[in-house]
Amino acid sequence: MSQSDTKQRLINSAIKIFSEKGFFNTKVSDIVKDAGVAQGTFYIYFKSKEDIFIYIIETITAQIENIIKENKSLNLPIDKKLEKFNSELFSLLYKYKNIGRIFFFQLLCIDEKFKNIFLQTNKKISQFYLELFKEYKEKELITDLFMGFGKRLFEFSILIEDKPLEEILTEYKKGIKVILGGLK
Repeated sequence: MSQSDTKQRLINSAIKIFSEKGFFNTKVSDIVKDAGVAQGTFYIYFKSKEDIFIYIIETITAQIENIIKENKSLNLPIDKKLEKFNSELFSLLYKYKNIGRIFFFQLLCIDEKFKNIFLQTNKKISQFYLELFKEYKEKELITDLFMGFGKRLFEFSILIEDKPLEEILTEYKKGIKVILGGLK
C-alpha cells in the first residue's frame, strides 16, 4: 500500500469515526483500527486527532475555494450564477454534513483555530457575493441577505433537520427569486 493510500485510508476512517462518535469521543485508536493500520502509522501523517480533523476541514475549505474560483469566471446572469454556485456549495456541504455538525456544534466556539478557519472561509464567500453584486448600490446589504439565507439553510436544513439535498436546493432557488425580485 502506498503512502498516499495509507493517508487517504486514515482520512476516510477519521471522517467515518468522527461522524459516528463525534470529535470528543473519537480516539486515534478508533481511527487506526478502522483504517487497518498500526497506531504508529497514524503519527507519520498526523500529530493528533485535532490535526487530522483540521486537515479534513482544510480539504473541504479548499474545495469551497475552488467552487468560488470556478464560479467567479462564469459569464452567466446573476440568478443563474447564484443557482450554480450555491448548488455546488450546498452539495459539498451536504456530502460532509456530519463533519459540519461536529465543526459547528462541538468545536467552532471553543477553539480559536476552528473559528479562524470558519471566518476566513466565510469572508471568501462574502467576497464572491460582493463582487457579484458590485453594480448594486446596496451590495453589502444584498451580500448579508444571501449570506444569512445560506447560513440558515446550512445550519437548519442540513445540520439540524437533515432535509434532502434537492429540497434544500429548491428552497434556495425560491429564495433567490424573492431576494432578486425585491431588487428590481
